[in-house]
Amino acid sequence: MRKYIYTLIILQFFNFISSAQEIEMSGTIIDAQTNTPIEFVNIGVFNKSKGTVSNQNGKFNISLPYSFLGDSLTISHVSYETVKIPIKNSKNLVVALQPKANELSEVVVTNKEKKTTKTGVKSYSRLLSMRVISKSSDIIEVAQRINIPNKEVKIKAINIAIRKWSEIGGAKVRINFYEDVDNTPGKRIVFKNIVSRIITQDKSDWIHIDVNDRDIYLSKDFFVGIEFIPNFKKPTLVDLGAILTKGKGYKRENSLGSWKKLNGAASINIELEY
Repeated sequence: MRKYIYTLIILQFFNFISSAQEIEMSGTIIDAQTNTPIEFVNIGVFNKSKGTVSNQNGKFNISLPYSFLGDSLTISHVSYETVKIPIKNSKNLVVALQPKANELSEVVVTNKEKKTTKTGVKSYSRLLSMRVISKSSDIIEVAQRINIPNKEVKIKAINIAIRKWSEIGGAKVRINFYEDVDNTPGKRIVFKNIVSRIITQDKSDWIHIDVNDRDIYLSKDFFVGIEFIPNFKKPTLVDLGAILTKGKGYKRENSLGSWKKLNGAASINIELEY
């Protein structure tokens, strides 16, 4: 009995030491102009495996290893200027983000008949899927390289294959566009917050997200990212359609985390007009 008590005390001691080695940060992200909370803000340490997102009320909570002390916590949203704050034990922070200036795309009016096409991964193997599981408080993102004609194109829609047995429960995704840097996702190139709820279809695994009214015009090859937003209650389990014969697929499992190359690609394609 005495040996059991000593063992319990030792275990509690090591648990205490372990928890003491973690830095706790929490707070609320707000719009600097309106003081309203901002939901789904990416929060993390750049290119490291620790991150989270703010919830529907702009609130966040993150635990970081003590070794991160002296590093910076990056707070990033596609529609706001990025903020970095020193990592240290902090509670009830209020972080105000400045909205980015609206960038209007130049639209060329012409009488020439326009063409529409679909590019990207337009099929998937019936025997293959790519499972992604978002944490209850952090994102997971899958990106696919998109080749376009050697001219400016308008992005009309994004299509994603999500297998029927996925446990998405009304999950939301954010569509991101990144520059192509040596066949790897680089910086964001479209600064519009495109969030859509996944609506499944009975007769097809393909999910269609219409962005025609967003006026997105691009003139170089790029990566499109599908960022699965957590529901803050339990992990979201998604089985994406996948194919092994296409090689320009990437994923990351944390907000602001590093990209990892996939063995193949998720079934993501773009409908465009030019």
